[in-house]
Amino acid sequence: MSKDKPRNKQKDISEIAKEAGLLIPVFVTSEIWDSWITPDQKSKEEGENEKSRATNLINGFLYYMRVHRQTSKSNLIYFPAKFKKDGEEQTLQVMSYLGPLDENDNRPCITIMTPEEYEAETVQ
Repeated sequence: MSKDKPRNKQKDISEIAKEAGLLIPVFVTSEIWDSWITPDQKSKEEGENEKSRATNLINGFLYYMRVHRQTSKSNLIYFPAKFKKDGEEQTLQVMSYLGPLDENDNRPCITIMTPEEYEAETVQ
């Protein structure tokens, strides 16, 4: 993944991740935020909001991270995320990438994105 991924095109969900026990910065791509974490009208009516949906995503990630850590040392973790859209539960295949915060800061961070977004980044 390109080290110069523009953070301004991502949503920082580190505070939500910290509440779940993650101590490093966590970002989601704009695509995931806009298309999946931001609830549609029906989901809002059912009481869902960005925080609850982001928390569900993080909790799913934590589960798969624990499973993954036992069998692999890869910086990539693929996992399914469930979201409601138009009243129907849908499963989105997502992945996390553990890498540097940016090209000038080697502190670790996690970025959650779709596999297609990752492929587009690594092809460049």
